[in-house]
Amino acid sequence: MSIKIGLLTVSLPAELSTVPPEAINAADTFSKRTEKSLKDCQIEVNRITGQVQSVKTVIEATEKLVKENVDCIIYIIGSWIYVPMVVDATRYLRKPFILWAMPDLVTGSLVGSCITKGSLDEMGIKYKFIYGEPEEKELLNKVIKFARSSMVVNKMNGMNYGLFGGRCMYMYTAIPDLIQIKKIFGVETVHFDEFWLVDRAKKVDENKVKAFLENFKNHYGKIIAPDDVINKSVRLYFALKEMVNEFKLDFVGLKCMPEVQGDYCSHCLSVSMHINEGIVASCEADTNAALTMEILHLLSGTAPGFGDVFELNIKEGKLRLVNCGTMATEFAVNPEDVDWVQQYDFITTTGEGTGLCPAFVCKPGQVTLARLARIDGEYVMQISSGQAYSEPKEKMKEARERWPHIFIKLDGSAEEFLQNCRSNHMHWVYGDYKEELLGVCNLLKIRPIVT
Repeated sequence: MSIKIGLLTVSLPAELSTVPPEAINAADTFSKRTEKSLKDCQIEVNRITGQVQSVKTVIEATEKLVKENVDCIIYIIGSWIYVPMVVDATRYLRKPFILWAMPDLVTGSLVGSCITKGSLDEMGIKYKFIYGEPEEKELLNKVIKFARSSMVVNKMNGMNYGLFGGRCMYMYTAIPDLIQIKKIFGVETVHFDEFWLVDRAKKVDENKVKAFLENFKNHYGKIIAPDDVINKSVRLYFALKEMVNEFKLDFVGLKCMPEVQGDYCSHCLSVSMHINEGIVASCEADTNAALTMEILHLLSGTAPGFGDVFELNIKEGKLRLVNCGTMATEFAVNPEDVDWVQQYDFITTTGEGTGLCPAFVCKPGQVTLARLARIDGEYVMQISSGQAYSEPKEKMKEARERWPHIFIKLDGSAEEFLQNCRSNHMHWVYGDYKEELLGVCNLLKIRPIVT
């Protein structure tokens, strides 16, 4: 996902009158160097030229950057300043920001930064404080990770989450307080009965189904299921796509079991395809899953995972996550490794249900795991990391051979991981995003639990 950073330099005219001309220009030069370093990292930068030198003009400059939809703002402190110059702008405009102190003895940037930092802390205002040169790779990496965390928080604020159906199979941890979700994440929950999806699925043009299947069958491995199950699965895919577009939904959760899966068809193919296409979808109407997956998706720009905590070898630190039928097929080593098979019929009530779901083992690679949960009503996020590794498909028969699997060697303590599991579901994305997740938690005032 692209990141946009706003940049401005704050200084005090009276303070600059006591320093040599080269010191006055030092902050401008530092700002230009910062802009160049960020742009060299493929970051879009909106820089306010010159030095902003009063409370009023700092607020105006901040407002301008907010209107330009930046993800976060960097305030470079160019001299000793009066703290309202930063406090007033950041207190009322509520945009994630970085306070950057220059390592320059003549300007006294660090002095002004420290008094501003302490003032922000006293007021409980969240921010990131850094000190150093803009060419320092480690420092630049911290800035980019904070900006990425800010981008997630900004993008989620105002999103529409489509919740289809009610609580699934008595899962307390799946349906939280929707007002609390609005308050913390800024996400609006748009609630639908799944009858709408089934009704629309039945009305999908048969030619659309045939055209989809023509490409679908040439892209993947074996497809082993009755024609009517395949047909219904594709119809649900088009029905959900239609509703996502019509109601401007950013991500979704689907109950599926027992009614839709049992009496029509499971959402497995639909969910898998939508995640591949960038629309996060969670199974079993798990709202905390959907929120966690959307955060991971925004951070990485890739598909997030959804799986049951099926097996954990404490001594070896090996984790097996098995999905009930939906998983992004981009997790496979290649599409030909994915077989589409008929879902288990253990919830079928009429004999007409089941569905088409992918069966494969996920590719190896570094993964970041996460799960939002609540402890006594307060949100926490479990954060872990590990290495996904390959296993033959035969290994799937030990659990559910018709469901996709991922095998992970945890980096941390398996016992701590287990003790901090607060759901049957766990989520992941390929890559290292632990620092960004900690940044998201900090901005949203969610307690992180790193295992």
